[in-house]
Amino acid sequence: MRRVGDYEILDVVGEGAYSKVKRVRHTPTGCMFVAKIVPKTNQQVESDVRLEISVLRRLKHKNIVQLIEILESTNNYYIILEPVMGGDLCDIIVGMDRPLPEQDVAALLIQLVAGVHVCHCNGVAHRDLKPENLLLGTDGVLKISDFGLSRLHRESNFQASTSEYAHTLTGTLAYVAPEVFGGSYDAFRADIWSMGCIAYVLLTQNFPFGSTTDPHALEFRIRNGEVSIMPSSVSPEAKNLCKWLLSLRPEDRPTLDAVAQHDFFKKYLPAEYLRMTTNRKSPIVHGANMNEFSSQVQEETPSCSPSTSSTKQKHHHLRSGSAARISPSGSAVAGAASSSNHSSESGRDREDMDAHGTHVGSDLEG
Repeated sequence: MRRVGDYEILDVVGEGAYSKVKRVRHTPTGCMFVAKIVPKTNQQVESDVRLEISVLRRLKHKNIVQLIEILESTNNYYIILEPVMGGDLCDIIVGMDRPLPEQDVAALLIQLVAGVHVCHCNGVAHRDLKPENLLLGTDGVLKISDFGLSRLHRESNFQASTSEYAHTLTGTLAYVAPEVFGGSYDAFRADIWSMGCIAYVLLTQNFPFGSTTDPHALEFRIRNGEVSIMPSSVSPEAKNLCKWLLSLRPEDRPTLDAVAQHDFFKKYLPAEYLRMTTNRKSPIVHGANMNEFSSQVQEETPSCSPSTSSTKQKHHHLRSGSAARISPSGSAVAGAASSSNHSSESGRDREDMDAHGTHVGSDLEG
């Protein structure tokens, strides 16, 4: 049995360009967790991992995946995280025949607002908000995950640069704010834009700027704010919320406090939830009818290998978001992360088969 520290390493539950996520069992307690395994490929990767760990340690909220412990071996970092077993929002969206009911969309988005508000209040810009990074527990609680691209800053007017954003951004072009394509930008306001894209996808099962696989065409549409017309079945309140979040000028986008008070949420959610959402002292935010939504999710979450060709096509469409990255100059460039990352990563995993692991830090005790 493969181990690291006190953990038995089990099956793969997720895979990214630079890491794998595996289920692990804490041997002394029998508790199940997940481990994000990041190979020590170069100094930049190690720097990013340590920043991600620093970010996770300061974010304690029900709508953010919680850090349990950090281990490292000769070749890998092991970031031990709480398990969230309901799947990510992309899996849920593509597993349904039609868009979620707006009441369920409101219940999910208000939790996203709460989690992002905690991030921003702690000086953290996520910078990679998308359905794949939003996990749903079997209890219906949404949790923001994957802070690998996040940046930490204490000032509310934190300016990020496209060049330092470029080295890891792949496959997420569909959720990138227009200002990211050039020069410096306000990373917090760019998060608001990404939330608008997520809202649009939840309401329509389509991207706001079309499904083109041409990154240059997609960049052009994003830069010019050419949002696709939403179906007539979408309510005026929902359309207005998306339009506001997707304001082309960053300064025209709403604050998170204003988002929480939007008519879309007032239409579907009890007032006490809206009042709690952007209260920093409140650790729990639930949406309306979350028990009902949770049961629906458990019934409709697809397997990792959807059997129908239409589901496969939709899954690829929503997962890819255009296989593109942002070049240091700010323009979109075709090409996804090389698959060689995965093969080399597998080799490192084998090398660590008997690793004991070294503690970098722990939140497990107590």
